[in-house]
Amino acid sequence: MVEMISILSRHAIDLEWITANPASGVKKLKGGEYQPWPDAKLRAFETFCQNNSLEWELTAFMLGIGTGQRIGDIISMEWAHYDGQFIAVAQEKTAARLWVACPEFLRRYLDGLPRKGRFIIAQSLQKGIAKRTIQQRVMAVREAIGAQAFVIHGWRYTAAVHLAEAGASDSEIQAVTGHKTLEMVKKYRSQANQKQLSQSAQARRTRT
Repeated sequence: MVEMISILSRHAIDLEWITANPASGVKKLKGGEYQPWPDAKLRAFETFCQNNSLEWELTAFMLGIGTGQRIGDIISMEWAHYDGQFIAVAQEKTAARLWVACPEFLRRYLDGLPRKGRFIIAQSLQKGIAKRTIQQRVMAVREAIGAQAFVIHGWRYTAAVHLAEAGASDSEIQAVTGHKTLEMVKKYRSQANQKQLSQSAQARRTRT
């Protein structure tokens, strides 16, 4: 919001509508960083949801990790979009239409999940849940497991990094996540490569 107000204000100054930028010097709020979740936090989140019967939170988590989609697209997923192998996604941000193959762990989870309505995460027969609602619920779990530094959008990063670590090509990762350019995909690739190179380097150290 600060960035948008600043851009609009600079334009207004150019048009001589105002003489000062009201957003100048306003500090941005700090939140969690967009980064992959470490394995320990992934396990902790899943275990906490299972132990406390948090179906909405766990389903959002499984879909996020499994498909690499944004939370707004996750809550819009319907059972009619899932055919047992793929899930159809119409991305809200990019308007791209994708058929995302579901990994085995996600297929097992969805196949065992009761169908309570039109949406996979259902509030009623015809109604899904609001983005703000699932964000608040996920935040409560993050606080409970000490994962405040890892935001919900990090599930998308996690999925991409896991794909890169598994040897998926940039184009294969893009086919899952739906990124319009390869720039972000290359970021995931470099992170996965760095991790693997670090592991191989330390293995050499151990052998010698």
